Amino acid sequence: MRYKKLEDIDLTKRKVLLRLDLNAPIQNGVVTNQERILRSLPTIHHILTQGAPLIIMSHLGRPEENNIFQEDFSLKPVVDVLGNLLNRTIPLYSLDELEQLDRLDEICIVENSRFYIGEKANSSELSKRLSELADLFVMDAFATSHRAHASTTGVITFSKEACAGLLLDEELNALSKVKNEVKNSVAVLGGAKISTKLNLIASLATSIDKVILGGGIANTCLAAQGYNIGKSLVEETMLNEAKEISKNPNIVIPQSVVVSKSPDDPSRISSINEIADDEAIYDVSTDFLNGLRSLIEGAETILWNGPLGFFEKEPFDRGTCRIADMIVSSEAFSVAGGGDTVSALNSVKVTKQFSYVSSAGGAFLEWLEGKKLPGIEAIKSSKRTI
Repeated sequence: MRYKKLEDIDLTKRKVLLRLDLNAPIQNGVVTNQERILRSLPTIHHILTQGAPLIIMSHLGRPEENNIFQEDFSLKPVVDVLGNLLNRTIPLYSLDELEQLDRLDEICIVENSRFYIGEKANSSELSKRLSELADLFVMDAFATSHRAHASTTGVITFSKEACAGLLLDEELNALSKVKNEVKNSVAVLGGAKISTKLNLIASLATSIDKVILGGGIANTCLAAQGYNIGKSLVEETMLNEAKEISKNPNIVIPQSVVVSKSPDDPSRISSINEIADDEAIYDVSTDFLNGLRSLIEGAETILWNGPLGFFEKEPFDRGTCRIADMIVSSEAFSVAGGGDTVSALNSVKVTKQFSYVSSAGGAFLEWLEGKKLPGIEAIKSSKRTI
C-alpha cells in the first residue's frame, strides 16, 4: 500500500496539523484510560524534535455540532494528561482563536472537532479552514479513518501536503500482514451479533485458512444448523445468512460448549447435541479449544476479534482466557482488535505478548472486510506537495 509517510518528510520550516484519535473515556473530568493518548506520543515526539510548530486535533464523544463550546465534551482533561506526559503546558484553543493567533505555540490543541458545524458532513468550508492552519497535514487517527469527516478526509483534499503518521502506518502494516499472509493463517471471531460481522466472516473465510467462531455468533450458526441451543443468545433474523456461512469448510464452529440455566447457576460442559431447553451457552469448552491446539501452534498469522463467551463473569471467561494463552504461546504473528477484545486481553494480562493490538474498532473491522476507508483513500490519493 503506497502513501506518503511522516518519517520521509523533512519538517524544517513546516507547520503541522496532526489529526489524532484522543477519544479517551472520561469520568468526572478525569481520563480513566490513557491508552490512546500514549499511542500518539511517538508521532508527537517525532514532529517536536524536528522543531515544527504542531497543532493537534481530535474528536471526543458525540457532542451537538453547533459551533458552541460544550464543557462535557471538552478536550481539556486529555490536554492535561498529554501535558503531564510531555512535561509542558499545552494551550487549548477554539478554531476561531487559533485562526486569529499571530504566532503559533510550539504545540497546541484545537478543541473537539465535533463542535464545529460541517465536521460530520465533511463540508468543504470547514475542511478548507482546517487545511489553512498548517502546510502539512498528518493523518494518524486510523480508528476514525472509516468516517468521511472534515477533519479526517476533507482536510486532505485542501492541504498543501498530507501524509500518514507513525501510528497509522503501524496499524496498516500489521493488518496487511495478517490479512495478506494467507499461508497457515487463523482468525478467531467472537462477540454477540453475527449481523455486525457477517461481511467480515465471509471476507476472511475466502482469504484465511480457518475462521474459528465463538460467542453469540457461533450460537446463531448452531441454531441455523438445527441444533437445540435452549435459551442461548441468538439472532433469529440472521438464521438464513448464518446457515450459508456455516457451509464454508473454512469455518470452525464449537462442538462442545459450557452451558448453565443462568449466569449464577452451576455450569457444565455439554456436547452441542445435549443442550437442555432451559439451558444457555455461555462459553466454548476447553475440550473444544484443546482440539484446536495443533491448528493454533502451526499458524503463521493469527487474527482475533471478540470474546468467545460471557467473559465478564467467571467461570465463563475461561474460553477467552484459554484462546488468548494459546495464541501468545504460539510463534505466530498475532493481531487483536476491538474494544471487548482489548478488555479481555487486559484482564488476562497478555496484551503486550501479542505482536500487535489495534487501537481501532469500527475501522479495524471495516478494513478487514475489504472496505475502502475514506481517510486512508484520501491519504493514498494525496499528491500535492508545496
